Formats: sequence, C-alpha cells, structure tokens
Amino acid sequence: MYDIEKIRRRRAIKVIITDIFLACCVLTIAFVLIAAVAGWRINPDFSVEQNGLVSVHTKPTDAKVIIDGKEQYQKTNMSKMLSGGKHTVRIEKDGYTSWEKEIEITPGWLVRLEYPRLFKLQRETKTVKSFEKLNFFYVSPNRTTAILSTNSSTEWIVANDFNANSPKFKTINIKGIFSNTTDGTFKKKINSISWNKDGEKILINVDSEWGIIDLKDVKNSINLTEKYADYEANTKDTTKVKTGGKILDAKFENDAGDKVVANVSNNLVRIDTSAKVVSLVVSEKIEKFNLLDSSAIYLTKFSENKSYIKLINLGEESPTTLAVNSKKDAMVSFSLSKYNNVCYLLYTIDGHLSVYRAKDFSDNKNNMKLIIDTSLEDTPNEAFTSNNREFIIAKAGTKVSVFDIELEKIHTYDYGDKNVRFLDNSILYRINENGDIIEWDFDGTNYNTIIYGNTVSTYDAFISQNEHLFYHIVTTDNGFALVQEKLW
Repeated sequence: MYDIEKIRRRRAIKVIITDIFLACCVLTIAFVLIAAVAGWRINPDFSVEQNGLVSVHTKPTDAKVIIDGKEQYQKTNMSKMLSGGKHTVRIEKDGYTSWEKEIEITPGWLVRLEYPRLFKLQRETKTVKSFEKLNFFYVSPNRTTAILSTNSSTEWIVANDFNANSPKFKTINIKGIFSNTTDGTFKKKINSISWNKDGEKILINVDSEWGIIDLKDVKNSINLTEKYADYEANTKDTTKVKTGGKILDAKFENDAGDKVVANVSNNLVRIDTSAKVVSLVVSEKIEKFNLLDSSAIYLTKFSENKSYIKLINLGEESPTTLAVNSKKDAMVSFSLSKYNNVCYLLYTIDGHLSVYRAKDFSDNKNNMKLIIDTSLEDTPNEAFTSNNREFIIAKAGTKVSVFDIELEKIHTYDYGDKNVRFLDNSILYRINENGDIIEWDFDGTNYNTIIYGNTVSTYDAFISQNEHLFYHIVTTDNGFALVQEKLW
C-alpha cells in the first residue's frame, strides 16, 4: 500500500523547494535589473563597473550620434550607457550644421543633452512683412507675440501666430494711456519692456511712466504711475491718496499680469490692478530688487557703512538677510530661479559670486546650502534668469557667467557683445557689425554663423515656439522686412 502521508510530505517539500527557487530567481532577476538600471555592468575581464547614462535629443531628430569617434547604431533621439569619465559626443545630419561637446559622465547619473540644435545650411526664406520705417520690435520670451511700431504715433502693431507660415498682424492704439499722447503721437523713450507668461500683456516703462498694456484688449490697459505711484499701503481706493510717490522699477508677480511688485519711492509694494489695492511689502530703503513668483530678493540702500541683500516671501513680515556689503560703491547683482521643484538664488558682490540651493525660499538661511562660492575675473552689473528657469546669467560687459542648474556648474566666457539674448531656451546669439547672426550653446560652445549680412542688431531674432521657423529683421532697399526661414 502507498503511504499517503509520506507522498503528501514529499510533494509539499517539492512545492516549497520550487517556490524558494522561483523566489530566488525573481530576487536575482530583480537585483540584476536594478543594478542594470543603476548602470552596473560586468566587463569582459569579469570586473564590475558602474556606468552612467547619456540621453541625446536633437532638433531636428534622426541625426547621427558619434561617441568617442564611433558612430552609434541608433540615431537621435537615443540613450546610451557610458563608463564614468570624459566622452566626446558629436552629432551630424546631412545638410545641417554639426554639433560636438565633451561631456563628463558620473557613474549612476544621467547626462541629458536635450538642447542640441542643428541648423539647415540651405533654408527656404520668405519675407513676411515689409516696413518703410521701424521704430521698435520686441518679442515675448515665450516666442509667441511681438509688438512693433512703424511711425511716431500711438498706433502699434501686434504680431502673433508665429508657428504658422503666415503670422497674423493687428493694429492697436495706446492713445491716452501715457501723458502727452492724447493727440495720437508717441515720441517717448521706451526704457524697458517685460511680458506676462502668455505674452498677452506687457509691463512697459516709457520716460518716467510705467504702464500695463493689454495687447488682447487695449481698453484694459492702465497707467500705473498715474493711479498707483501716489499710494497709502492697504487702502482700498488708492487713487484718493496722494503721497508724492514715484515708481522706480516694476515687475509682474503673477502669470495673468494683473499683479505687480514695484519699487515705489524706495519702498517695495504689491499692486493688485484688479482689486485696485496697494499693500506694503518692505518699508526699508530699497536700491533694486528682483522677483520670482511671490519671492523677492532686494538690495537696501547703503547706510551707516552697510547695505544688505535680503530675501522675502511676499505676504510675510520678516525678510532673510543673505549678505552684508560694507563697500559703498560695490556692484551688486542677483536673481532667483526654481527648476525641477528646487529653488536657487545667485548673487554677486563686485567680482564674488555665490549660489545657494534650497527646498524653498524660506525665512531661514540655514535651510539654504551654499553650492558655489567663487571669485570672477570681472564684476557683473546685471543678473537674470532664463525664460525656462534652467539658467541664471550674470553679465559683466561682454562676459557672462552662466549658472547651469541642471549640472550646478558655472560657465564663464566672453561672447563678444554687450547685448546677450536667447534664441530659444538654451541657445544664445549676437548680431555683429556686419549683420551676421552668430549662435552658440549656453556654455559657450558650438559657435555657428547662421545668417550672413543685413540683419539689424537692435531688433530681436527668434525661433518659433514649435521650433520649425526662424525670424529676424533685415534691411532692404525700401526700409526693413521681417524674414521667415524654415529650419526643417
């Protein structure tokens, strides 16, 4: 007779052994997969090494990738594991400019090359619009809207739909928004223009006046100086209070463009144009300030042998002191950024540069980590953050120091012009005295001349938001023209 219990025990043992074996296999496979994802590899000599990963994306795609002299099987967009250390990546596509860079691979980390742009050598070109005269031409940072003027009147032209082969143009009239313009003439000097997020409003400083112009519905435009320079903090109807204030600087606080932070007679205030409310942020004597969302960094006026760089979250009462300057004529610049949910602030005092990283812009400096503390060869006089917030740029004449947030690294170089501008989110450009357009990567590599001759240096050049079209202003026999070129 069969021993049923004995058979059952043997079967149970087999099942347990099988389950243990399968579990070990699953754990081993999981471990191998995790190790592979982390970049670990077994070399032919059976040594174990952790690699890093490079991701290569280009505009346009389908370009050859050559790493350390070896052409890769895959074309862009692609990724590849590489050993730790330096590698040379070259990108080529027939009929286009080439791109090359030396990169540093850190084992276990990803290097993203998502910005390389190859320019077509022979591009289809057409004139979009011609002008006998052109007073100004400004393009929004998001590259969707432009404003221009062809005469000394209050009739301005708004251009948009740059992704299309035929952009659209409409005329607006800013008559009466600023003083001495009720007769329809505009002979004022434009000192600065900034844009809200969607490019539908501009914050503009003309002569000594500040205003918001609604490009979509000009009737909603407002003269900030007329209505809000004379204010009393927290009053609901600011137009009834006259205190002799003067707007020295102003910046959009929110994406909609109906809230502004301004330096009014050296006091930092918030102006809500929808609610018609002014509220005091800081009553210290402020020299200048910069803004990111609802966080402001500012410099106090030099007093009692000191000035201070401070940070404050709007709506809070206590600012954080970031640095103390004891030199009266020191040149100070600063800017803020938030990238991948991490906050960064950069400031320079004369030639010394400091960069901090933080989880948020809190009121406690102990929560900020100093990641760069170095001296520069030249003294920056201005700092600003790129539109996509990936770079903070400190300018010193024709030299720039670009803080690359992705790598947390500073790139310093001379770009040969005092007017540094972004062509897209990662490429800078300048227009030389011959009207040539020279472009290069944010870190000062891959210089290319993409336009030869007759481009006007005082007007913006830009790439459409869909990346397919390139626009610039050229001189013609009859005046000026907005030219469109197809990039691919």
